[in-house]
Amino acid sequence: MAYIKKDIRNLINSMDAEFTLDKNVKKWVKNNIFSNHNLIIKSKDDYYCTNCHKTFYSNVKIGRRVVCSKCKKEFLVKSNTLKTFKYIDDFRILEFINGYFVIRGFEVMSTYNNMEMKHYISEYQRLIIDKDKKYLLFSNKFKIFMFSCKVNQYEKHTKWRLHDNYNSHYYYSNGLMYLGNIEEDTKNTVYQFCNLKSSVIDYKSIDSINILQKILKSPISYELLYKLGLTNLSILCDEFNVKGSFEKRFGVPKEYLSFMVKYNITYNELKVLRVIKRKNIKLIRKLSNLNCFDELSSKLDMIKALDNGLNTYNEHIYRDYLNFAEQLHFDMKNKRTLYPKDIIKAHDTLLKQIKDIEDKKMVEDIIKRYEELKDNTYKDKKYIIYPVPSYSDLIVESKMQNNCVRSYNYRYANKEIDLYFMRLVSNMNKSLVTIEVKDNKVVQSRIKNNHNPSKEQLSFIKKWEKKFLNI
Repeated sequence: MAYIKKDIRNLINSMDAEFTLDKNVKKWVKNNIFSNHNLIIKSKDDYYCTNCHKTFYSNVKIGRRVVCSKCKKEFLVKSNTLKTFKYIDDFRILEFINGYFVIRGFEVMSTYNNMEMKHYISEYQRLIIDKDKKYLLFSNKFKIFMFSCKVNQYEKHTKWRLHDNYNSHYYYSNGLMYLGNIEEDTKNTVYQFCNLKSSVIDYKSIDSINILQKILKSPISYELLYKLGLTNLSILCDEFNVKGSFEKRFGVPKEYLSFMVKYNITYNELKVLRVIKRKNIKLIRKLSNLNCFDELSSKLDMIKALDNGLNTYNEHIYRDYLNFAEQLHFDMKNKRTLYPKDIIKAHDTLLKQIKDIEDKKMVEDIIKRYEELKDNTYKDKKYIIYPVPSYSDLIVESKMQNNCVRSYNYRYANKEIDLYFMRLVSNMNKSLVTIEVKDNKVVQSRIKNNHNPSKEQLSFIKKWEKKFLNI
């Protein structure tokens, strides 16, 4: 077992080596899982129910479902020639032990054989939830293969092992959650009024686990939110773990409480309410759907922006337009700047201006790069290697070599890579080899159509690399 802190290790050691289920849990499993793991066995016109062990008459075909007329439960119809059949389900038990939430994961397997259903239960997982970390334990009965996992119901449990992979949540047990004893477990603790049954039962596995962790961090905040009826905010109770006034906690005056409770607002809706200070749920929900709300609301009057045509389809264009305007040093308090008549047209106009400026700078920076690298020029009687002198040379090279080196322009200008041309001394105007260098190493050298250079050319490149780059 990988290293874990002492109190967690003591908790693991104190838990039962083998699972135990009290009579209430067994009754719950029987009613909620075992009762659904049954079949209707058809033999001519006789239909035998493995749940109530009684026979009734029907004309439903094999492979379909039918309600047993005796026990009133619906099951799949199978032929009496069926030899074996298997159901597999998961369920979980939530417990509170020594200040930690513990979720015990079980697999329930029901097998049909000779007109009889047999049921098996194996505890294969324990998830210990701490305030800042989760510890996932597997029984030796749990087997992880390359892309699947399996519980060996017939193997005896001997040990727990810690699974500390970064994507452990993929293996969290799922299925129904038994919460029958959680109120007794948390009695006389700060968690006793947190309505844990209601808080956990309605969420999927990963969501309920995250909520439990937040409750551990901020039980008082969670209890307050839940009692106020702000259950959508209670999911993020740690965001409201602030002492002081209502406004300090929620970011709006207390006069908004009844409105917040009436619509049980979400965290995104609260962020909108903090900005617009209006009791208009339609407007709030419209704005809360914007992915760029935080960025846009720092620059715009959001209600005016909506009137100007802002919506979920053009919000990113609007955001980029404002960023362009800032880069071009526009007056960001001017209404004409903030609320253009045509958002898309205004965006495209500023984008062209930005691109023209960037292109001009890029062209200048490439000339500077040549000046910085020109001392690396190397030649003999046949070949010469020298850095790319200009952007226009890069375009010509790309056309002559039929490659994409022109697209490396910004990387070259920004000093992310170095680019060199290799030519015949006798024909300096004709492209021969294009060379890319990174971290003083040749990473690419290509002739026309991205083919590799000849052995002689490669030998010259290696000499140059050793003499000028590997100093």
